[in-house]
Amino acid sequence: MTRQADRRAVITGIGVVSAVGTGLPAFRVGLRAAHSPVTRITRFDPSAFRSQVAAQIDDFDPLDHMDARSARAMDRFSQFGLAAGRMAMTDAGLVPGAPGAPSQERIGIYLGSALGGIAFAEIQHEKYLERGLKSVSPTLALAVFGGAAPANLGIALDVRGPILSTANSCASGAVALGEALNAIRDGEIDAAIAGGVEVPLSPLAFGAFDIIRALGHGYNDDPEHASRPMDGARDGFVMGEGAALLVLEAADIAEARGARIYAEVMGYAATSDAHHMVQPRPDGREAGRAITLALEDARVAPDEIDWVSAHASSTPIGDIAEARAIAGALGGRAATVPVSATKGLTGHPLGATGAIEAAMATLAVHEGWVPGTVNLVAPEPDLAALLPCLLPEGREGRYDRVLSTSFGFGGLNAALVLGTPRS
Repeated sequence: MTRQADRRAVITGIGVVSAVGTGLPAFRVGLRAAHSPVTRITRFDPSAFRSQVAAQIDDFDPLDHMDARSARAMDRFSQFGLAAGRMAMTDAGLVPGAPGAPSQERIGIYLGSALGGIAFAEIQHEKYLERGLKSVSPTLALAVFGGAAPANLGIALDVRGPILSTANSCASGAVALGEALNAIRDGEIDAAIAGGVEVPLSPLAFGAFDIIRALGHGYNDDPEHASRPMDGARDGFVMGEGAALLVLEAADIAEARGARIYAEVMGYAATSDAHHMVQPRPDGREAGRAITLALEDARVAPDEIDWVSAHASSTPIGDIAEARAIAGALGGRAATVPVSATKGLTGHPLGATGAIEAAMATLAVHEGWVPGTVNLVAPEPDLAALLPCLLPEGREGRYDRVLSTSFGFGGLNAALVLGTPRS
Protein backbone atom coordinates (compact mmCIF):
# COMPACT_ATOMS: atom_id res chain seq x y z
CA MET A 1 0.00 0.00 0.00
CA THR A 2 1.38 3.43 -0.89
CA ARG A 3 2.11 5.64 2.09
CA GLN A 4 0.16 8.89 2.23
CA ALA A 5 3.25 11.03 2.62
CA ASP A 6 1.67 13.89 4.54
CA ARG A 7 -0.82 11.93 6.62
CA ARG A 8 -0.20 12.68 10.27
CA ALA A 9 -1.24 10.80 13.41
CA VAL A 10 -2.27 12.62 16.57
CA ILE A 11 -3.05 11.47 20.11
CA THR A 12 -6.59 12.24 21.26
CA GLY A 13 -7.06 9.88 24.22
CA ILE A 14 -5.02 8.49 27.11
CA GLY A 15 -5.88 5.55 29.38
CA VAL A 16 -3.49 4.51 32.16
CA VAL A 17 -3.35 1.83 34.84
CA SER A 18 -0.21 2.39 36.90
CA ALA A 19 1.25 2.14 40.37
CA VAL A 20 1.43 5.92 40.53
CA GLY A 21 -2.23 6.35 39.56
CA THR A 22 -5.02 4.72 37.57
CA GLY A 23 -7.02 6.95 35.26
CA LEU A 24 -5.68 10.16 33.78
CA PRO A 25 -6.53 12.50 36.70
CA ALA A 26 -4.87 10.22 39.26
CA PHE A 27 -1.91 9.63 36.95
CA ARG A 28 -1.34 13.38 36.65
CA VAL A 29 -1.49 13.82 40.42
CA GLY A 30 0.84 10.89 41.02
CA LEU A 31 3.45 12.17 38.58
CA ARG A 32 3.55 15.58 40.22
CA ALA A 33 3.64 14.11 43.74
CA ALA A 34 6.99 12.54 42.78
CA HIS A 35 6.73 9.77 45.36
CA SER A 36 7.87 6.28 44.48
CA PRO A 37 5.09 3.68 44.89
CA VAL A 38 7.53 0.77 45.25
CA THR A 39 6.84 -1.45 48.28
CA ARG A 40 7.74 -4.88 49.58
CA ILE A 41 5.87 -7.48 47.53
CA THR A 42 2.62 -8.68 49.08
CA ARG A 43 1.23 -10.49 46.02
CA PHE A 44 3.28 -13.54 47.06
CA ASP A 45 5.98 -14.37 49.62
CA PRO A 46 9.20 -12.86 48.22
CA SER A 47 11.52 -14.10 50.96
CA ALA A 48 13.15 -16.72 48.69
CA PHE A 49 14.33 -14.05 46.23
CA ARG A 50 17.26 -11.65 46.26
CA SER A 51 14.91 -8.84 45.25
CA GLN A 52 11.78 -8.48 47.34
CA VAL A 53 10.23 -5.22 46.12
CA ALA A 54 7.99 -4.17 43.25
CA ALA A 55 5.64 -1.47 41.99
CA GLN A 56 2.34 -3.24 42.63
CA ILE A 57 -1.08 -1.87 41.77
CA ASP A 58 -3.22 -2.65 44.78
CA ASP A 59 -6.24 -0.42 44.16
CA PHE A 60 -7.33 -1.71 40.75
CA ASP A 61 -10.94 -2.93 40.77
CA PRO A 62 -12.01 -4.42 37.43
CA LEU A 63 -15.65 -3.68 38.29
CA ASP A 64 -14.85 0.01 37.90
CA HIS A 65 -14.33 -0.68 34.19
CA MET A 66 -16.47 -3.71 33.28
CA ASP A 67 -19.34 -5.82 34.52
CA ALA A 68 -18.80 -8.79 36.82
CA ARG A 69 -19.37 -11.36 34.10
CA SER A 70 -16.69 -9.83 31.88
CA ALA A 71 -14.29 -9.54 34.79
CA ARG A 72 -14.70 -13.24 35.62
CA ALA A 73 -14.02 -14.21 32.02
CA MET A 74 -10.69 -12.37 31.89
CA ASP A 75 -7.39 -12.58 33.69
CA ARG A 76 -5.64 -9.48 35.04
CA PHE A 77 -3.75 -8.99 31.75
CA SER A 78 -6.95 -8.61 29.74
CA GLN A 79 -8.65 -6.64 32.53
CA PHE A 80 -5.86 -4.05 32.46
CA GLY A 81 -6.07 -3.85 28.67
CA LEU A 82 -9.83 -3.40 28.64
CA ALA A 83 -9.71 -0.79 31.39
CA ALA A 84 -6.96 1.26 29.75
CA GLY A 85 -8.56 0.98 26.32
CA ARG A 86 -11.98 2.08 27.52
CA MET A 87 -10.50 5.01 29.44
CA ALA A 88 -8.55 6.10 26.36
CA MET A 89 -11.60 5.94 24.09
CA THR A 90 -13.72 7.84 26.61
CA ASP A 91 -11.00 10.46 26.97
CA ALA A 92 -10.87 10.80 23.19
CA GLY A 93 -14.65 11.11 22.94
CA LEU A 94 -14.42 8.54 20.17
CA VAL A 95 -17.44 6.38 19.41
CA PRO A 96 -16.71 4.07 16.46
CA GLY A 97 -19.14 4.61 13.62
CA ALA A 98 -20.56 7.85 15.03
CA PRO A 99 -20.89 10.82 12.64
CA GLY A 100 -17.41 12.08 11.79
CA ALA A 101 -15.67 9.19 13.59
CA PRO A 102 -13.88 6.27 11.92
CA SER A 103 -15.95 3.16 11.32
CA GLN A 104 -15.38 0.00 13.33
CA GLU A 105 -13.54 -1.51 10.36
CA ARG A 106 -11.09 1.42 10.21
CA ILE A 107 -9.90 1.27 13.84
CA GLY A 108 -7.07 -1.07 14.80
CA ILE A 109 -5.61 -2.25 18.11
CA TYR A 110 -1.84 -2.44 18.56
CA LEU A 111 -0.80 -3.77 21.95
CA GLY A 112 2.61 -4.73 23.27
CA SER A 113 3.44 -7.09 26.13
CA ALA A 114 6.59 -8.96 27.04
CA LEU A 115 4.86 -11.77 28.95
CA GLY A 116 1.14 -11.60 28.20
CA GLY A 117 -0.95 -13.80 30.49
CA ILE A 118 1.97 -15.65 32.08
CA ALA A 119 0.93 -14.85 35.66
CA PHE A 120 -2.51 -16.38 35.17
CA ALA A 121 -0.93 -19.41 33.48
CA GLU A 122 1.31 -19.87 36.51
CA ILE A 123 -1.70 -19.89 38.85
CA GLN A 124 -3.43 -22.47 36.67
CA HIS A 125 -0.31 -24.63 36.53
CA GLU A 126 -0.20 -24.71 40.32
CA LYS A 127 -3.84 -25.86 40.37
CA TYR A 128 -3.04 -28.53 37.80
CA LEU A 129 -0.18 -29.88 39.91
CA GLU A 130 -2.29 -29.86 43.06
CA ARG A 131 -5.64 -31.19 41.79
CA GLY A 132 -5.29 -32.19 38.16
CA LEU A 133 -6.61 -30.91 34.86
CA LYS A 134 -10.23 -30.58 35.96
CA SER A 135 -9.21 -27.81 38.36
CA VAL A 136 -7.75 -25.66 35.59
CA SER A 137 -9.80 -22.69 34.40
CA PRO A 138 -11.44 -23.27 31.01
CA THR A 139 -10.36 -19.74 30.10
CA LEU A 140 -6.63 -20.59 30.25
CA ALA A 141 -6.20 -21.20 26.54
CA LEU A 142 -8.00 -17.92 25.85
CA ALA A 143 -5.97 -15.86 28.32
CA VAL A 144 -2.31 -16.80 28.12
CA PHE A 145 -1.38 -15.57 24.64
CA GLY A 146 -0.26 -12.01 23.96
CA GLY A 147 -3.24 -11.30 21.71
CA ALA A 148 -5.78 -12.01 24.44
CA ALA A 149 -5.92 -8.47 25.83
CA PRO A 150 -6.36 -6.69 22.48
CA ALA A 151 -8.85 -9.35 21.33
CA ASN A 152 -10.97 -8.83 24.45
CA LEU A 153 -10.75 -5.08 23.96
CA GLY A 154 -11.79 -5.37 20.33
CA ILE A 155 -14.79 -7.49 21.24
CA ALA A 156 -15.86 -5.13 24.01
CA LEU A 157 -15.61 -2.03 21.81
CA ASP A 158 -16.81 -3.66 18.57
CA VAL A 159 -13.56 -2.63 16.85
CA ARG A 160 -13.01 -4.72 13.72
CA GLY A 161 -9.79 -3.43 12.20
CA PRO A 162 -6.42 -5.18 12.46
CA ILE A 163 -5.09 -6.37 15.80
CA LEU A 164 -1.32 -6.60 16.20
CA SER A 165 0.32 -7.98 19.33
CA THR A 166 3.99 -7.09 19.75
CA ALA A 167 6.30 -9.05 22.06
CA ASN A 168 9.52 -7.05 21.79
CA SER A 169 10.49 -7.40 25.44
CA CYS A 170 10.62 -4.02 27.18
CA ALA A 171 10.29 -2.17 23.88
CA SER A 172 6.91 -3.78 23.16
CA GLY A 173 4.67 -0.83 24.00
CA ALA A 174 6.76 1.65 22.02
CA VAL A 175 6.85 -0.71 19.03
CA ALA A 176 3.06 -1.06 19.18
CA LEU A 177 2.69 2.72 19.05
CA GLY A 178 5.14 2.95 16.15
CA GLU A 179 3.35 0.27 14.18
CA ALA A 180 0.03 2.03 14.75
CA LEU A 181 1.59 5.26 13.49
CA ASN A 182 2.76 3.53 10.32
CA ALA A 183 -0.63 1.88 9.73
CA ILE A 184 -2.35 5.27 9.91
CA ARG A 185 0.24 6.83 7.62
CA ASP A 186 -0.17 3.98 5.15
CA GLY A 187 -3.92 4.47 5.02
CA GLU A 188 -4.63 0.98 6.36
CA ILE A 189 -6.67 2.44 9.23
CA ASP A 190 -7.93 5.83 10.37
CA ALA A 191 -7.43 5.36 14.11
CA ALA A 192 -5.81 2.99 16.58
CA ILE A 193 -5.86 2.07 20.23
CA ALA A 194 -2.18 1.46 20.91
CA GLY A 195 0.22 0.89 23.77
CA GLY A 196 1.24 -1.80 26.21
CA VAL A 197 0.03 -3.99 29.09
CA GLU A 198 2.05 -6.01 31.59
CA VAL A 199 1.13 -8.06 34.68
CA PRO A 200 4.33 -9.96 35.57
CA LEU A 201 4.10 -10.12 39.35
CA SER A 202 3.93 -13.86 39.97
CA PRO A 203 6.63 -15.97 41.65
CA LEU A 204 7.93 -17.71 38.53
CA ALA A 205 7.90 -14.64 36.26
CA PHE A 206 9.46 -12.47 38.94
CA GLY A 207 11.94 -15.19 39.87
CA ALA A 208 13.08 -15.59 36.26
CA PHE A 209 14.44 -12.03 36.31
CA ASP A 210 15.81 -12.45 39.83
CA ILE A 211 17.81 -15.53 38.77
CA ILE A 212 19.68 -13.60 36.11
CA ARG A 213 20.38 -10.79 38.61
CA ALA A 214 18.55 -8.14 36.62
CA LEU A 215 16.54 -6.97 39.64
CA GLY A 216 17.81 -4.61 42.30
CA HIS A 217 18.20 -6.12 45.77
CA GLY A 218 20.06 -3.57 47.87
CA TYR A 219 16.96 -1.69 49.03
CA ASN A 220 14.68 -4.47 50.26
CA ASP A 221 14.41 -2.66 53.60
CA ASP A 222 13.92 0.73 51.93
CA PRO A 223 11.61 0.00 48.97
CA GLU A 224 10.71 3.55 47.98
CA HIS A 225 14.36 4.24 47.19
CA ALA A 226 14.97 0.99 45.29
CA SER A 227 14.23 2.27 41.78
CA ARG A 228 16.96 4.84 41.14
CA PRO A 229 17.71 5.14 37.43
CA MET A 230 20.87 7.00 36.46
CA ASP A 231 21.95 7.19 40.11
CA GLY A 232 25.40 5.95 41.10
CA ALA A 233 23.89 3.64 43.74
CA ARG A 234 21.51 1.81 41.38
CA ASP A 235 21.81 -1.97 41.37
CA GLY A 236 19.09 -3.28 39.07
CA PHE A 237 15.54 -2.61 37.99
CA VAL A 238 12.38 -2.80 40.09
CA MET A 239 9.64 -4.80 38.42
CA GLY A 240 6.23 -3.21 38.06
CA GLU A 241 2.87 -3.84 36.46
CA GLY A 242 0.66 -1.52 34.49
CA ALA A 243 -0.89 -0.48 31.20
CA ALA A 244 -1.18 2.54 28.96
CA LEU A 245 -3.21 2.74 25.78
CA LEU A 246 -3.40 5.84 23.62
CA VAL A 247 -5.90 6.71 20.92
CA LEU A 248 -4.10 7.68 17.71
CA GLU A 249 -6.14 9.24 14.91
CA ALA A 250 -5.41 10.57 11.47
CA ALA A 251 -5.05 14.30 12.08
CA ASP A 252 -7.60 15.33 9.46
CA ILE A 253 -10.27 13.11 10.99
CA ALA A 254 -9.53 14.24 14.55
CA GLU A 255 -9.62 17.89 13.52
CA ALA A 256 -12.84 17.48 11.53
CA ARG A 257 -14.69 15.94 14.47
CA GLY A 258 -13.40 18.63 16.84
CA ALA A 259 -11.37 16.28 19.02
CA ARG A 260 -9.03 17.61 21.69
CA ILE A 261 -5.52 16.86 20.42
CA TYR A 262 -2.77 16.25 22.97
CA ALA A 263 0.20 15.78 20.67
CA GLU A 264 1.38 14.40 17.35
CA VAL A 265 3.30 11.15 16.99
CA MET A 266 5.94 12.47 14.65
CA GLY A 267 8.46 9.69 14.22
CA TYR A 268 9.36 6.12 15.09
CA ALA A 269 12.19 3.69 14.47
CA ALA A 270 13.40 0.33 15.72
CA THR A 271 16.78 -1.41 15.53
CA SER A 272 18.48 -4.40 17.13
CA ASP A 273 21.90 -4.69 18.75
CA ALA A 274 22.63 -8.22 17.45
CA HIS A 275 24.89 -8.46 20.49
CA HIS A 276 23.58 -10.30 23.58
CA MET A 277 20.29 -11.49 25.06
CA VAL A 278 20.72 -9.62 28.35
CA GLN A 279 23.43 -7.01 27.96
CA PRO A 280 23.06 -4.05 25.60
CA ARG A 281 25.89 -3.03 23.32
CA PRO A 282 28.16 -1.10 25.68
CA ASP A 283 28.74 1.64 23.09
CA GLY A 284 25.00 2.18 22.56
CA ARG A 285 25.53 2.33 18.81
CA GLU A 286 22.38 0.59 17.62
CA ALA A 287 20.21 2.19 20.28
CA GLY A 288 21.56 5.53 19.12
CA ARG A 289 20.80 4.62 15.53
CA ALA A 290 17.16 4.00 16.49
CA ILE A 291 17.06 7.54 17.89
CA THR A 292 18.65 9.00 14.75
CA LEU A 293 16.24 7.15 12.49
CA ALA A 294 13.24 8.24 14.57
CA LEU A 295 14.38 11.86 14.33
CA GLU A 296 14.77 11.51 10.57
CA ASP A 297 11.33 9.92 10.33
CA ALA A 298 9.93 12.86 12.27
CA ARG A 299 11.86 15.40 10.24
CA VAL A 300 13.16 16.83 13.51
CA ALA A 301 16.77 17.89 14.04
CA PRO A 302 18.60 16.86 17.24
CA ASP A 303 18.82 20.52 18.30
CA GLU A 304 15.01 20.73 18.24
CA ILE A 305 14.50 18.13 20.99
CA ASP A 306 13.25 19.86 24.14
CA TRP A 307 13.17 16.88 26.52
CA VAL A 308 14.25 13.25 26.61
CA SER A 309 12.22 10.61 28.44
CA ALA A 310 14.90 7.96 28.90
CA HIS A 311 14.18 4.26 29.20
CA ALA A 312 16.81 4.07 31.98
CA SER A 313 15.69 0.92 33.76
CA SER A 314 18.17 1.40 36.64
CA THR A 315 20.60 -1.35 35.66
CA PRO A 316 24.32 -0.51 35.96
CA ILE A 317 25.11 -1.55 32.36
CA GLY A 318 21.90 -0.43 30.67
CA ASP A 319 21.80 3.16 31.91
CA ILE A 320 25.34 4.00 30.82
CA ALA A 321 24.85 2.35 27.43
CA GLU A 322 21.71 4.43 26.93
CA ALA A 323 23.51 7.61 27.95
CA ARG A 324 26.07 6.88 25.25
CA ALA A 325 23.27 6.25 22.75
CA ILE A 326 21.50 9.53 23.51
CA ALA A 327 24.74 11.52 23.53
CA GLY A 328 25.85 10.00 20.25
CA ALA A 329 22.53 10.60 18.51
CA LEU A 330 21.91 14.13 19.80
CA GLY A 331 25.49 15.35 19.49
CA GLY A 332 25.98 18.79 20.98
CA ARG A 333 22.35 19.00 22.09
CA ALA A 334 23.05 16.28 24.68
CA ALA A 335 24.99 18.81 26.74
CA THR A 336 21.93 20.99 27.30
CA VAL A 337 18.78 18.92 26.77
CA PRO A 338 16.78 18.07 29.93
CA VAL A 339 16.61 14.31 30.52
CA SER A 340 14.32 12.43 32.91
CA ALA A 341 14.29 8.77 33.88
CA THR A 342 10.85 8.09 35.33
CA LYS A 343 10.88 4.46 36.53
CA GLY A 344 11.15 5.62 40.11
CA LEU A 345 7.51 6.61 39.63
CA THR A 346 6.22 3.42 38.02
CA GLY A 347 8.77 0.68 38.53
CA HIS A 348 9.57 -1.17 35.33
CA PRO A 349 6.41 -2.71 33.86
CA LEU A 350 8.38 -4.42 31.09
CA GLY A 351 6.43 -4.32 27.81
CA ALA A 352 4.08 -1.60 29.07
CA THR A 353 6.84 0.79 30.05
CA GLY A 354 7.30 2.43 26.64
CA ALA A 355 3.59 3.15 26.42
CA ILE A 356 3.37 4.54 29.95
CA GLU A 357 6.35 6.77 29.24
CA ALA A 358 4.78 7.81 25.91
CA ALA A 359 1.72 8.89 27.91
CA MET A 360 4.02 11.02 30.09
CA ALA A 361 5.63 12.49 26.97
CA THR A 362 2.20 13.26 25.53
CA LEU A 363 1.23 15.16 28.67
CA ALA A 364 4.57 16.98 28.61
CA VAL A 365 3.82 18.33 25.16
CA HIS A 366 0.24 19.24 26.00
CA GLU A 367 0.67 20.64 29.51
CA GLY A 368 4.19 22.05 29.56
CA TRP A 369 5.51 20.06 32.51
CA VAL A 370 7.87 17.10 32.70
CA PRO A 371 8.45 14.75 35.63
CA GLY A 372 11.86 14.45 37.21
CA THR A 373 14.03 11.48 38.11
CA VAL A 374 12.86 10.22 41.49
CA ASN A 375 15.69 8.96 43.74
CA LEU A 376 18.40 10.64 41.70
CA VAL A 377 20.78 11.64 44.49
CA ALA A 378 24.23 11.41 42.90
CA PRO A 379 24.36 10.50 39.18
CA GLU A 380 27.13 8.16 38.12
CA PRO A 381 29.95 10.51 37.07
CA ASP A 382 30.55 8.96 33.63
CA LEU A 383 26.85 9.08 32.94
CA ALA A 384 26.47 12.66 34.13
CA ALA A 385 29.34 13.69 31.87
CA LEU A 386 27.38 12.40 28.87
CA LEU A 387 24.01 13.83 29.99
CA PRO A 388 24.73 16.77 32.29
CA CYS A 389 21.11 17.99 32.42
CA LEU A 390 19.49 15.08 34.24
CA LEU A 391 16.40 16.40 36.01
CA PRO A 392 16.02 15.37 39.66
CA GLU A 393 12.67 17.17 39.91
CA GLY A 394 9.76 18.05 37.64
CA ARG A 395 10.01 21.20 35.55
CA GLU A 396 7.64 23.60 33.86
CA GLY A 397 8.48 24.69 30.33
CA ARG A 398 7.62 24.43 26.68
CA TYR A 399 8.19 20.98 25.20
CA ASP A 400 7.34 21.10 21.52
CA ARG A 401 9.53 18.15 20.49
CA VAL A 402 10.25 15.25 22.85
CA LEU A 403 12.08 11.96 22.51
CA SER A 404 11.04 8.75 24.26
CA THR A 405 13.33 5.71 24.21
CA SER A 406 12.63 2.04 24.93
CA PHE A 407 15.10 -0.85 25.03
CA GLY A 408 14.55 -4.53 25.74
CA PHE A 409 16.27 -7.84 26.28
CA GLY A 410 17.69 -9.27 23.09
CA GLY A 411 18.96 -5.82 22.12
CA LEU A 412 15.56 -4.63 20.86
CA ASN A 413 15.57 -0.85 20.52
CA ALA A 414 12.77 1.60 19.77
CA ALA A 415 12.46 5.37 19.78
CA LEU A 416 9.47 7.70 19.43
CA VAL A 417 9.34 11.42 18.72
CA LEU A 418 6.23 13.29 19.87
CA GLY A 419 5.45 16.95 19.63
CA THR A 420 3.11 19.85 19.22
CA PRO A 421 0.95 19.09 16.18
CA ARG A 422 2.14 20.55 12.90
CA SER A 423 -0.32 22.39 10.70
